[in-house]
Amino acid sequence: MPVKLYLVRHGEAASSWGNVPNPGLSELGRVQAADAATEIEKLTGPIDIVTSPLLRAQETAIPLEEKWGKKADIISSVSEIPSSHIPFEQRKSWLGEVMASDWSVQSKILQEWRNGILDMISSKGEDVVIFSHFMVINSIVGYISGSDKMVSFRPDNGSITQITIQNGQLKLIEQGREAVTVVE
Repeated sequence: MPVKLYLVRHGEAASSWGNVPNPGLSELGRVQAADAATEIEKLTGPIDIVTSPLLRAQETAIPLEEKWGKKADIISSVSEIPSSHIPFEQRKSWLGEVMASDWSVQSKILQEWRNGILDMISSKGEDVVIFSHFMVINSIVGYISGSDKMVSFRPDNGSITQITIQNGQLKLIEQGREAVTVVE
């Protein structure tokens, strides 16, 4: 029987990624988190919940945690694209350059980050909801589709992408709702 993974992009952050190191959710982000929890409840019953250690992902998981009476496991391998090696004030422009390029030209740091994500999700033996980030979801979808592009699609805040794992193979079931605006 296939394992189902529900990849939820965090709700809108209270500040952009290039301005604050670890922002929580905005008011709209909290609404998106509640909507995502309601949507997930329509797709599955209580299953494991995993979240990135970053505040915006953890806060997005709260409505589902409350509905199911379960606490999310915090797993660093589904955290945001590693950027600690980039000066904070240069992160936004660096990310723009990375997003416009291909996996085949990325640094060892980014290659290892992507492999860590793929190893973690591939090891899941039971259905799980994962609250994570734009680039994490892109890493997974790009790998499944065989795309070398860093950005395969633009998952909207609070969107849910569904994949399965069967016999060690990842399969995209449904891509989440796409964002209308550019990621900051």
